[in-house]
Amino acid sequence: MAGFCFGNVMLLSFPDYFGLGDFEREFKNFFGWLNLAFSLPVVLYSGREYFISAWTNLKAKRLNLDFPLALGILVMFLRSAYEIISQTGAGFVDTLCGLVFFLLVGKWMQERTFHHISFERDYRSYFPVAVTTINEGVERPIPLSDLKTGDRILIRSQEILPGRRYSTQRRG
Repeated sequence: MAGFCFGNVMLLSFPDYFGLGDFEREFKNFFGWLNLAFSLPVVLYSGREYFISAWTNLKAKRLNLDFPLALGILVMFLRSAYEIISQTGAGFVDTLCGLVFFLLVGKWMQERTFHHISFERDYRSYFPVAVTTINEGVERPIPLSDLKTGDRILIRSQEILPGRRYSTQRRG
């Protein structure tokens, strides 16, 4: 959502970046109101985690990185709303939407990176996902889930043996 709103706000902000002709001046206020409307879901939905985290940590008398981010988002939104409503400027809606969008992209990339380098995985992460079976002299890779009791498998040097959980109870 933040990316969609950011893209639309940037398109609607072009008259502010380039010289305004008479035709564009007529739409300046309309574009400002549209930009403000696009910023509402960015602030209230996409940026809500920053506000929640900042408020939670303030109640616990701690400061974290989300506090200045939430403060910046709030100040940019209020300043932009003031400028657009009072028709004294275009505001900083494009910067606001871009900030939230790129913060969320960074958070997503950080989570993906941490997931891939995490050492806290379950036992199945270290087992192979496929094995090579030998049937009538023909080698064929199959998924580990398709392996049946009695299948002949090829185990190369340094390969991990596929296994199943066996009961530790003694028989007899």
